[in-house]
Amino acid sequence: MTEVPVCVIGCGPIGLTGALLLSRHGVPVLLVERRSELNTHPRSRFVDTNTMELFREFGIDKAVEDTGLGPAWTACNRWSDTLAAEPYATIPSPTFLSVPGPNSPCIPVMTAQDEVEAALMTRVADDPMITVRFDTEAIDLGQTDDSAHLTLRDTTTDEREAVTAQYVIGADGPGSGTREVIGTRLEAEPRPVYSQDVIFHADLDAYVGDRKGSLLYTTTSQGVVIFQPLDGRRRWRCQVVVGDENLISEEAASARIRVALGTDDDVELEILSMRMWQPTPGCVTQFARGRIFLAGDAAHVSVPTGGMGNNTGFAGIRNLAWKLAYVLRGLAPPSMLDTYEEEHRSIAIERIAHGVGTTDYMTAMMIGHVGGLDVDEHIEATHQYADYDDLLLGFEMSSSLIAPNAEPPPDRQDPANRRRPPGGSVSAEFVPLLRSGRRAPHVWVDADGTESVLDWYGRSYVLLVGSACSLEAWQAAIADLPAGGAPVSVRQLPAHACGGPYPVGAVVLVRPDGVIAWCRNDFDGRPELSEVSAYLPHPARGAVAR
Repeated sequence: MTEVPVCVIGCGPIGLTGALLLSRHGVPVLLVERRSELNTHPRSRFVDTNTMELFREFGIDKAVEDTGLGPAWTACNRWSDTLAAEPYATIPSPTFLSVPGPNSPCIPVMTAQDEVEAALMTRVADDPMITVRFDTEAIDLGQTDDSAHLTLRDTTTDEREAVTAQYVIGADGPGSGTREVIGTRLEAEPRPVYSQDVIFHADLDAYVGDRKGSLLYTTTSQGVVIFQPLDGRRRWRCQVVVGDENLISEEAASARIRVALGTDDDVELEILSMRMWQPTPGCVTQFARGRIFLAGDAAHVSVPTGGMGNNTGFAGIRNLAWKLAYVLRGLAPPSMLDTYEEEHRSIAIERIAHGVGTTDYMTAMMIGHVGGLDVDEHIEATHQYADYDDLLLGFEMSSSLIAPNAEPPPDRQDPANRRRPPGGSVSAEFVPLLRSGRRAPHVWVDADGTESVLDWYGRSYVLLVGSACSLEAWQAAIADLPAGGAPVSVRQLPAHACGGPYPVGAVVLVRPDGVIAWCRNDFDGRPELSEVSAYLPHPARGAVAR
């Protein structure tokens, strides 16, 4: 019998990340994967700003950035009849654009999922707190009030091993078997389209020319083919829209791709792998039961449009992991784990809906173009495809761990109801704000612009105080907190970092996942500990001390 604090089922990007986050909090993890190796057929490509900030915590942000396409490819998306034809729609993609901006120490990256998994695996492989088992199937999963139990079956030898875990995370993808165990189901409606993924090597420079883009859609006489550069050189992914769930042959796939190139040239294509998929966006009815949790595509599935699937999964596992660790370390009560679904569900549902809406606008644009109709309004609406920083960075969650805000949140109007001004954005512009439930804003805390305030978060709660506040007084107040609860460090912003989102009198309680639990903009008196401690978990009471 093997006993572990946490068993993570699934060695995809979300499972790898969950293991690393738990390890950072001192929790040993058993990570099991039925495949023999990491995924070799990359599906996702976009790594958003939030995820890159998480990778910065792991120290792999630069490694991932180095695999990315760069700004020449990520400045826009394009739609044309063939790859060699002039586009009928060229839409800027500021959310994808891999250039430094004022709102983060990181840049978004367009890369291949296998590159991301490889970077994560380098950290996992070197981490003594994480045990990885490939060729291992988790079966007979169940639980009691005190623990979860499962059997590990070696798929090469059929040897079996009983495991007891305090908690289990099912990060086993859209076809998750963990869902059935906890009695939840994916509430989803399959989209009426089948796409065949084709990963191949080819030199397409002559057909792309100066029309680079993150996504290059073609609406040919034989159907839609979507070109996605993976390395900006020879490695490509194409989504070939087909009639049903049956794979077409390599020869037929190559023929469809050649038609979409718009040339009679005998272009050499080396097909590496093919997969079929049907978009099935939706969310499970329940994220957890007892000691078993779902994360990533096991909990919610997005359409690929906008690249929010894995990124929503990264956000969810970041929300869950520190809470599990605090409960296991005796720093918080088990009731705190209920806030995982309470906080994350609305974010997942909003992002799923955004992707579906964008897909509908884009589909209407392509159908209208093929039919010779005026598609200006559909092009206008499709500008939200990769212009949604406010959705990614301006989320606002709520739960018993988060103080209520005195004012309602700013409106996030449906971009479909807007009219984009010339040169402007169709989507709401992201404005960093100090509000409970929001991502703590980035500012540089050193003169050289190398250390972000975000680098102070990750392991403990942080009480951030502005330059006009007394650091010593707040440190003394925090030292008077009852022992045994969530750890809190007190940090002061330098004067040059105040004046933007952080006023000089700001006092901000930030959780380990970088979310603001409580804040005040103008604290000019003596520290009032009760306001802060009300949102700090402690094992001797409920999730908070209200």
